[in-house]
Amino acid sequence: MTELISEKTLQVLFSEDQIQKRVKEIAEKINRDFANCDNVVVVGVLCGSLLFLSDLVRYLNIPVQLEFIRVSSYGNEQISSMKVKPVDLTLPSLEGKNVILVEDIVDTGLTATFILDYIKLQHKALKVKFASMLNKSCARIKDVNIDYVGFEVDDKFVIGYGLDFKGYYRNLPYIGYLE
Repeated sequence: MTELISEKTLQVLFSEDQIQKRVKEIAEKINRDFANCDNVVVVGVLCGSLLFLSDLVRYLNIPVQLEFIRVSSYGNEQISSMKVKPVDLTLPSLEGKNVILVEDIVDTGLTATFILDYIKLQHKALKVKFASMLNKSCARIKDVNIDYVGFEVDDKFVIGYGLDFKGYYRNLPYIGYLE
């Protein structure tokens, strides 16, 4: 049986309204940064980025192609395994294209570095920008440049808005943390 989280242990960190306001602000920056660009491909990292990416692209007024990859570094644990496991890196050619990589959270930086290196080296993209809903810089092991950050978070285990606990709670419209 799946462990369920009690409402008493889950505290709201960022409300649905706060999230939507911030996603719109990020989209406005991307619209400016890519205003004169052709061949923009938004690559979402499954499963965590799904809600952020869905909301983000709805606010973009530039034509984009959507693609997805899947990597894992957490499994069913609350801490990173420190190993990036590529599950599905299937992408069309990104050579000469502008890429926006979308993640749910950057903590250790290991997954972000792995994916950025993969897209830059294997696909020879023209320009690569990185967006993450959350930045947990206090957990950073590998330095990574995040071009578009939703919110900074401290060392809490966060769930909701795409982030999960053992595969559950991604559907919450807010981001909460476990006490």
